[in-house]
Amino acid sequence: MLRRRFLFWVGFGLFSLGEKLRADGLDALAAAAMRGSDPAAPGKPAEAPIHWRAASNSTWRWYERETLVDGQWTLTGITTPIHKRTGQPYTGHSGYLDESLVPAEIRGGDSQATDRAAAPAATEPGDGQPDATRRAQHGRPPSKWLRSLRADELRIWLKTIDVPEAGVLGMTYWEHLTRDHSFDPKNIAGLSISEQAKLHGAAHYGY
Repeated sequence: MLRRRFLFWVGFGLFSLGEKLRADGLDALAAAAMRGSDPAAPGKPAEAPIHWRAASNSTWRWYERETLVDGQWTLTGITTPIHKRTGQPYTGHSGYLDESLVPAEIRGGDSQATDRAAAPAATEPGDGQPDATRRAQHGRPPSKWLRSLRADELRIWLKTIDVPEAGVLGMTYWEHLTRDHSFDPKNIAGLSISEQAKLHGAAHYGY
């Protein structure tokens, strides 16, 4: 489990305990753990890339915002938890993000759409087609189809598409593609740096 995820769940566990025990100190500590920082705050890039994901536990549902900071996707806030049964927001403390910030592709129109955004879809769009949900998640992961192509196939396919550039910070494209975008190292072995860069752009575009 990633360190930031561990800290988040520790914070949310304290929030749940504080709610049950009416412990204001625990509640405040949980709020601090969950709020995160604003990516537009001084000292951070105003245009830092972000992505969203749906999350839940047995009682509450919410959305998590992650921001690319120094080449690492970092949890920087969550929306107000909504009670699954009643649909009412948690009101124990402030500091949550407004749900209106979450892209429509992630929010969907109902709880079923939220569940689909939170977990990989059982079926994917046709081979070689970009998908809005994958794009909203910055291609993490790309489609099974794209990850199944070998270097020789990727080299041919990449020439047929035109996608926006997507840079990396503090790492190589190879490291980012294999570590964060789930590409098999054997499948992209032999791609040039420019081809790796375009493949990274394709992943972020939703292929």
